[in-house]
Amino acid sequence: MAAGGGVSLIVGKGKGRHGGPFFLNENIKRMGKKMTAENPEKRQGFTLIELLVVIAIVSLLLAILMPSLRKAKEQSQAVVCLSTLKQWGILYSLYAQDYDSSLPVGWNGGKMWMTDLLAYYQNVDELRVCPRAKRFLDTVPGQVPDEFTAWGRYGYNGIAVPYWGEYGQYGSYSVNGWAHNPLDVGVPGTYNIAPAWRDYYWRKISQLRVPSAVPLMGGGMWEGANALDTDAPPPARGAEAGKNAYNSGGLSTYCLDRHRGGPNWLFVDGQARKVGMKELWRLKWHPKWDNSRTHSWPEWMQGYPDY
Repeated sequence: MAAGGGVSLIVGKGKGRHGGPFFLNENIKRMGKKMTAENPEKRQGFTLIELLVVIAIVSLLLAILMPSLRKAKEQSQAVVCLSTLKQWGILYSLYAQDYDSSLPVGWNGGKMWMTDLLAYYQNVDELRVCPRAKRFLDTVPGQVPDEFTAWGRYGYNGIAVPYWGEYGQYGSYSVNGWAHNPLDVGVPGTYNIAPAWRDYYWRKISQLRVPSAVPLMGGGMWEGANALDTDAPPPARGAEAGKNAYNSGGLSTYCLDRHRGGPNWLFVDGQARKVGMKELWRLKWHPKWDNSRTHSWPEWMQGYPDY
């Protein structure tokens, strides 16, 4: 009994039967063993109900997070795509410096941009590919292109190696076919440029009054196309509208919603940005482009903004 009337607990330091920490620790251990023996279920993990609840919660969280994660991934791919296109802008600028401001000759010179500019990009394959379109056409059943396919690979699975390319090349960028300085009389095995079409080419960068208005290269189904202001919109998403008056797939081969609203494109002045689906018909693809034309948009395109 303490002097003030309280009770004090005296714990001895010995190791006797009734005193000290040894006695307390041993009792605690015995009690624990007894409880475990009497309640063997305490040693089990989750019950089936608890496990199902955890799985349900994880599934719910994934369902909530996946759209955000997918959107973030697509946004990062769009940024990489724009960065790659800007690199192509530098390569075209270097080419123009070496060739008196001229754009590449193009198809009827026996080469295309992926081979014309080889000396400048050292055939780094990934520079020709949009991160959103890396499914090679030679691996697609029926080899029918869509929004997210890449042309090529040349020489694989029946894909021919064209006279303008090299074995194994592939890509998902397309060049503006009018952004060339072609030969009036093409090299053997190619074609000549008819007099009626010769003024449609931009030919030299120095001759462009508004380089920022002229698309150079960007997302497309094929290596390039010659767009006309009379081109019809594609009848379905990821489809082609058929050949135009220049025997080209034209704008329908560029009309690809790869980046939430349209494809990315590089312009002659070096800027790169996303181009709206309907905006494609408002760009200055060639010097004679008529922006006053109206178009009948298919149902699948009616929800896109007008320009």
